[in-house]
Amino acid sequence: MNFTEDSAKSVANGPSANLNRSQLALYSSYVIPLTIVNLPLTVYLPKLYGEMGINLALMGVILFVARFSDVITDPIIGVLSDKTRSRIGRRKPWLIFGSVPLMVTTYLLFVPPDEVSLAYFIAIVILAYLAVTIVSIPYYSWGAEISGNYHERSRISVTRESFQFFGYLLAALIPAIAQEAFGVTELRDQVFFLAISICALMPIVTLLANVFVPEPKVPEAQIERFTFEQYKKGFRFMMRNGPFVRILIGFTGTVIGTSVDSVVSFFFCEYVLLAEASYQIALVGMMIAAIVALPAWLHLSKRIGKHKTFVVSILWYVSCAMLMPLLYFVPDWSGEGFIALQTVKGMCAGAIGAMGFSMAADAIDIDTIKSGEPRTAFYLATWGAAQKTAAAFASFLGLTLVSLFGFDPTLDAGLSPADGGNTNLALIGVVLLYTVVPCCFYLATLPWIWSYSLTEERQAKIRERLERKQISRQSDSHSVEAKPGFS
Repeated sequence: MNFTEDSAKSVANGPSANLNRSQLALYSSYVIPLTIVNLPLTVYLPKLYGEMGINLALMGVILFVARFSDVITDPIIGVLSDKTRSRIGRRKPWLIFGSVPLMVTTYLLFVPPDEVSLAYFIAIVILAYLAVTIVSIPYYSWGAEISGNYHERSRISVTRESFQFFGYLLAALIPAIAQEAFGVTELRDQVFFLAISICALMPIVTLLANVFVPEPKVPEAQIERFTFEQYKKGFRFMMRNGPFVRILIGFTGTVIGTSVDSVVSFFFCEYVLLAEASYQIALVGMMIAAIVALPAWLHLSKRIGKHKTFVVSILWYVSCAMLMPLLYFVPDWSGEGFIALQTVKGMCAGAIGAMGFSMAADAIDIDTIKSGEPRTAFYLATWGAAQKTAAAFASFLGLTLVSLFGFDPTLDAGLSPADGGNTNLALIGVVLLYTVVPCCFYLATLPWIWSYSLTEERQAKIRERLERKQISRQSDSHSVEAKPGFS
């Protein structure tokens, strides 16, 4: 067998190879503790730190500024990860050495001291966000590089999304289990169990993923010193990548909508519907529905394409969200109705994330062909920075607007304004922020997603060109090494 044939086999077994079910499950399991970290940041911590004296509007500003710092740190981590060379790969060292800082900062954020200062909150939020960045960007880049096949990428994304929603499910169940099994009723004590769970899971999934899941080989490229010119060059290529820009804008809109939804969802259930006991059950239903529905979304994407599947999932979300205010008019069934609607709405949640990431991974191949450099982590770092900034902006928007409406989470639910409860205007603000505002952001993404042009046929041609280019580069390298004087 000649070198070209060897190279073709290497390429086929690298970027285009498929993981078996066990390897895919072990790779995807790493996202579970990352998910358990993320859910409380938007659902539980605003209420927890609000009860400890941190103003909601000020908290929104802090979260936004802390997330905005990711615009700088994420691309840097992405470039460094792309340039990393080690015996175990480019991505695995970051997952291994980043797990300890993640566990420490998560514990300090979830288990604050009895008296929390503003400085403590600011410092620990920034450090926790940085710790998540250090592991998440290499992790998602690893997933994008496992395969170059159009549908296999969707399979990887769908499986990871299933495990991600299992992580959400655990994040919702752990406080409930703590309450039932140990009589823990205070939110602060329930969040403590979440912190312990993250610290217990992180070493296990890190070990399993790194030992048993292969990291695909990439073409050897010259290791260049990180410079500002590299930074600018990468962004220039990115801004000319039409499909990536479209899915980036479209997916970012859904992140803003979902984050505004998440920030006020607890307030909507407790103060508008007076159904606090139904909230955790609804979260569980939503996560289970997302997991169960994902194979159907994968099947649909194979029939109509990824971007059309994305559009269907957006319309599904909007339809469910706009029905939520009607529950106010059926108080006897508001709790059960919230559980039912939240469960149905959850059926589309996994499709949005899975299709979005898979489409982004396809678009990155365009840059690899044009630039000649495998810059997956740089792209996904920019992707991650955009989503984190969008989520922080949404938290800022939601918490600031709900405060401007006069909502106060320290007041008891169910009381009239005369008895010391929230005003009707405050409750209307919660309703608008939970339904109308998120739907507006979702619907605004439709023109960008619908015009996404990277179909299965076009992506297959791009992968064919890319693999031919890689084979040619490796053949030339082998020829140079074989010449006398170049040994």
